[in-house]
Amino acid sequence: MKKIIFTLLTGLMTTLIFAQDSGKFDLTASLHNQWYWRGYAVGPDPIIAAQASFKYKGLEVGTWNGYGLAGQWKDVDLYVSYTTKGGLSIALWDIYNYSDYAASPSYAGYGNHTQSNYFNYGTGTRHFFDLSVAYTIPSTSLSLFASTIIEGRDRNADGSQRYSSYVKASYDFTINEDVSVTPYISTGFALNSDNDGTFWQWTDKAVADSKSVGINEIGINISKPVKITDSYSIKANAGVVASPLNHTMTGLLGVTLF
Repeated sequence: MKKIIFTLLTGLMTTLIFAQDSGKFDLTASLHNQWYWRGYAVGPDPIIAAQASFKYKGLEVGTWNGYGLAGQWKDVDLYVSYTTKGGLSIALWDIYNYSDYAASPSYAGYGNHTQSNYFNYGTGTRHFFDLSVAYTIPSTSLSLFASTIIEGRDRNADGSQRYSSYVKASYDFTINEDVSVTPYISTGFALNSDNDGTFWQWTDKAVADSKSVGINEIGINISKPVKITDSYSIKANAGVVASPLNHTMTGLLGVTLF
């Protein structure tokens, strides 16, 4: 499966580059006080992130890259997605984290992975493949998202895949035409866990509890455009999120520069 997925990603990216005359390239960059992902701050320091993509009708291929300003957290991802005219989106991400967690006393147990082999898709790989679907119910602002790690760094002790899965519901409220308020809730579980553990249990206590199903997040996010000059604005967002599964509460702040 690893070779098939990698070949699919490479082939789609190549095909879309040759279709560039009828598609378009896009680029965004953002700053965050930390990188929070599905229940935990996996990047504990301020980070800068960039996303570059090529879009052709409903198909999109691209890369997302994040780097901690303290030189600790590093992540580079490839993805391909397709969105139907009805708003259903399917995406496959190859996520590769090569952080130096040893540089932070509180995260040292996660190790230093800066020397990991990007092209290793076998035992000890730092890759994992995340397959997801997203859908906003018509005539509402209710968005649903579900994903499963189908291959890579999410394994039981015997090397089999756990298939950790994640389901999220969010609802957007627009206030004063430019402020968006989004409460959300998510849960995590595994389809094939040998000890009830999942990929979403980050803290020592969460790992020790080994709950087969748990609430990953209960949070709220507020975003609005902030005018810098007459011709330039940024999008700012802030919020707070609790993770009952990990016994944490996290404050979040970010700005999209362009």
